[in-house]
Amino acid sequence: MGLFKWERKIAFLLLCANFAFTSNSQAQKPPTQKIRVNVGLVQTDVMVFDKQGHFVPDIEMNQFELRVDGKVQPVEFFEMVSAGSAHDRQIWARAEGQPAREPSQPPAKAPNPGRTLLIFLDDWHMAADNTIRSRDAATNLLNTSMGPDDRVGIYSASGQLAAMQVLTNDKSALLALLEKYNFKNPGVLDMGSPPMTEAQALLIEQNDHLALAYFVGAILGKPVAYELGRWRDLSSRIMDYNFYGNATRAERDTRRRARSLVETSIAIAARTLSALRDLLHAAEELPGRKFVFFLSDGFVLQYSRSDIAARLTDLTTASARAGILIYTLDSRGLVTGTPDAKTSGAPDPHGNRAYMAANEVSAAWDVLNALAADTGGRFLKNTNALDTALITTLTEISRYYLLGWYIDPEKLRPGKYSTIKASIKGRSDLSVRVRQGSLDLSKLVQDKK
Repeated sequence: MGLFKWERKIAFLLLCANFAFTSNSQAQKPPTQKIRVNVGLVQTDVMVFDKQGHFVPDIEMNQFELRVDGKVQPVEFFEMVSAGSAHDRQIWARAEGQPAREPSQPPAKAPNPGRTLLIFLDDWHMAADNTIRSRDAATNLLNTSMGPDDRVGIYSASGQLAAMQVLTNDKSALLALLEKYNFKNPGVLDMGSPPMTEAQALLIEQNDHLALAYFVGAILGKPVAYELGRWRDLSSRIMDYNFYGNATRAERDTRRRARSLVETSIAIAARTLSALRDLLHAAEELPGRKFVFFLSDGFVLQYSRSDIAARLTDLTTASARAGILIYTLDSRGLVTGTPDAKTSGAPDPHGNRAYMAANEVSAAWDVLNALAADTGGRFLKNTNALDTALITTLTEISRYYLLGWYIDPEKLRPGKYSTIKASIKGRSDLSVRVRQGSLDLSKLVQDKK
């Protein structure tokens, strides 16, 4: 029995010794080295508006849902940024029903962010009276809303303002440049009678028999219709054996006029889009958020006869890479969509002229709407107050939320483009505007250790 007690005692002592040895070995083990991980910081600017188009200033970080290539991306930090002039603050306060307050003096290391604004005047597609209205609206914008930290450039599609190829905050230089902006080109004109427009030419190219009937009738001096594969004289029930041959020749002449007009339209549109593309590429190296105000009477997109779809895609891509939002403005002002009483017409018992006039409006708007929607901007239309539209829009885009999120830059492959979407959780009544298009995130990340 005594021996058994000693065995248990020896076993206990051996167990303690083993425990002490193990503990000592672990204590002497070198500490595990920390692994340094590169983390890329990406900042995404978004704007939130209510149904009335007013900026919503009280959104919290946890209300945002950010998706990158369809996957939810956690937002690590955010802030609301306000940039602009005292005039902008007055408009903000009026929209929110509050008195305007002067901002506190920012710290020395946190300067007030200015705005980068590129005013692009499409003088290839701007009538003489609209040229003056656009120039006056841009002048008023600079006089009332340009802040001391803003950088502005003024460009024209034709290059007539080539002297100002750099951004500046010199308001007097910009105003002097605007005074030189003059009428350049009457657009696409047809010298026939009645004159044919771009939109009408496109309808004829698309084999629209209502548009064809209007011009064939104008040539023959009588109302006609295209029925059952042939032309019919609506002014007489008596068979005229020469009518069909005359109508066929009139149709051939009408199609020739339309074809020539379409080719001219394509050439002039290419000039405008090429100039805009050059501007977007040049602005790619500029830091921060950038905006383009694109003022134009609009023009018709000839999809079937040109590479217009590829050009628009290229513009969208260039805009996304440069961090630019395009806001388009119809410099014609309020457009009624009714025939112009000053233009002589042909007999029109079926209302073909009114039908073409209504199509005229939407056809010229297509390019303005596409440029704005595909870049995250907005199309401003049907307003004779061009100056108010520009000022209000610049004020609108001067406040935004900056969302910060992290990504491993080593997982990014240069040349691989990603899409970013943002929304407000549970608030379908709010619209969130974020830069559209595909972005190369490898160019946006800021490495952190």
